[in-house]
Amino acid sequence: MKRKTFFILILFFIAPFSLKAQNSSLDSFLIVHENKHDTVKMQLLLNEYFPKYRRGIVSDGEECLEKALEIAEKYDDLWMKGIVLIKFGDYNKTTGDHEKAIEYYTQALNVFEKFKKEKTFEKKAEHNLASIYNNLGATYQSMGKYEEAMSNLIKSLGFYETMNDSSGLAKTYTNLGLLYFDHGEFDKSLEFYNKSLTLKRQLNDLRGIALLYNNIAIVNYYTENYDSVRYYFQQSYEIYVDMGDRRNQVMALSNLAEIYAVLGQKDKALKTYFEVLKIEDELKERAQMAKTYFIIADLYSSRSNFKEAKSYLYPSLNLAKEASSLIDIRNAYSLLTEIYKEERDYKTALKYNELYCTINDSIFNAEKLRQIKEIETQYETRKKEQRIKNLENEKIISDLRIKRQQFLIFSVILGLLIISSFILVLFNRNKKIRLANDKLSYQKKQITDSIEYASKIQTAILPPDDYITQLIPQHFIFYKPRDIVSGDFYWVTEKNNKIVVAVVDCTGHGVPGAFMSMLGTAFLNEIVNSDFDQKANSILNQLRNYIKKSLHQTGKDDETKDGMDISLCIIDKNKGTLQFAGAYNSLFLISNNKPLMIKGDRMPIGIYMKEKDTFTNHEIDIQPGDMFYLFTDGYIDQFGGDNRRKFRIAPFRELLFSVHLKPVEEQKKILEASFNAWKGQLEQIDDVLVFGFRI
Repeated sequence: MKRKTFFILILFFIAPFSLKAQNSSLDSFLIVHENKHDTVKMQLLLNEYFPKYRRGIVSDGEECLEKALEIAEKYDDLWMKGIVLIKFGDYNKTTGDHEKAIEYYTQALNVFEKFKKEKTFEKKAEHNLASIYNNLGATYQSMGKYEEAMSNLIKSLGFYETMNDSSGLAKTYTNLGLLYFDHGEFDKSLEFYNKSLTLKRQLNDLRGIALLYNNIAIVNYYTENYDSVRYYFQQSYEIYVDMGDRRNQVMALSNLAEIYAVLGQKDKALKTYFEVLKIEDELKERAQMAKTYFIIADLYSSRSNFKEAKSYLYPSLNLAKEASSLIDIRNAYSLLTEIYKEERDYKTALKYNELYCTINDSIFNAEKLRQIKEIETQYETRKKEQRIKNLENEKIISDLRIKRQQFLIFSVILGLLIISSFILVLFNRNKKIRLANDKLSYQKKQITDSIEYASKIQTAILPPDDYITQLIPQHFIFYKPRDIVSGDFYWVTEKNNKIVVAVVDCTGHGVPGAFMSMLGTAFLNEIVNSDFDQKANSILNQLRNYIKKSLHQTGKDDETKDGMDISLCIIDKNKGTLQFAGAYNSLFLISNNKPLMIKGDRMPIGIYMKEKDTFTNHEIDIQPGDMFYLFTDGYIDQFGGDNRRKFRIAPFRELLFSVHLKPVEEQKKILEASFNAWKGQLEQIDDVLVFGFRI
């Protein structure tokens, strides 16, 4: 199911004035202040009257901006005109007219670039430039133009770092966190959110803290850290309620609706989204209404109620076009294609699919267009420079002819000396560069050779395939490390006529993950070989104690939080039973053509603030022909497909169910081919491990 952004995320906009709300109309406001000078009225309009749009109907603010601009132009006050242009940009961004917002921000940018050259106004101009670049970045991000968004946010960050402006830095960090979130780089997103949160707490900015709690919750949702999701959403909501912030309570309501949808409670989700839509309509937030209409349409479509779906989808498309929101337009075309396919109206479905492909290509070709424009600009600049140079040359050419003979010999000698010195310097520098490159190549080869040798050691520690085949004749292992060495590993042994199988995902991948995998293998061997008269959950309890003790984990903030996720089975063929215990990882089994997912406990092997005393032990009866799958999260978290999204757990279960009756080697080939087709040309983001076996 497609979503607005999967919960509502907010980008910060920065205005150069403080804000206080007023409830009077513009006419009565001007009457109250009729004896004041026009320039004072302009300041009051911007500082007191206009900000009421933040809590009420956005369109109420437009007339006061027009009046303020009229006064600024009357007195030819360029500085105040620049301020009004920023406000106009904010107004159009809020109402969803992104193109117009960019136009106003760009005009304001030109104004303050002029003031930056004057010593008296330099510092104030830099502050306004920083806020404009931040707002441009936020606007481009809303339009799906990520390259332009990143470019402007980096410029804003540079200004704020120079000025040591904590408030500005915090807001730009938040926007960068959102940008990385949209690219699926969740660790980077959390890094910037936490940087911003530290500054917001220092500033006691409750509104900013609430926003960050909300956004951190969203990232944790995508990484399936549900305990943290609930905690941060609750904290965010409580702050907004205490503040009486109606606009952001809409955000909290949207989050609640989204959770209902994810949990399958679609009636509650629809009811809540209709409440959201009503408030957004009252606040005239047309860009957000486009997204809410789309989600309602998507929910109806998921119920095969295509008539209702289209009745909300077309208004979504119209509003998205008004806002020039390429991503929302693309999503609407995609859903229309799916609906008309289901209705067997293939002609209309083809029309919308062609529109979808066109808009999708335009989004991903944005960077190429930017590069072409940049080259054209450079070309035009060079042509102008050459023209100026030619004119200058014509003026001085006669002087050069007179002096040329006089300085010819001197110039040649001096030139030869300079060239000789330059060649000598280049020769020495190139020699040093060659030596440095040779040294780097040698060091790189040594490191690579060491890691490759470590890979051989890691492979040797894994149980041999012929040993596993003796214990479990019908099995397959799809094992695809992201780097040379892996943080995922599998472990199989037999003890007291029982077979123990474990699939483990250690913190990190590459070399750090490999170190953890060596620890995990050693500890599992020690636990099982020392005393095996125990259950699956007992093994995990002991493994957790070993990890916490060896890494000196006591719960302090500055210590390592490394650990591992694991799914572990004990097969007793004599009794016909299987025990399972899991730390985050699950067991998927298919018996008599019926699928069943047994979930592990939501805590890792390692330190955890909400850990339970013991892991849960599950025991089930098994029958000949039952198929079991243990797996890490690398397969389901891989980005790919047409929309560059995660594979996700539900399609993975469907894939396993579709192949479970086939021979195990054929299952492995299908899983590997499906993974490679989904990933395409994208990078593999994590180690991949799937262990399947038939009893």
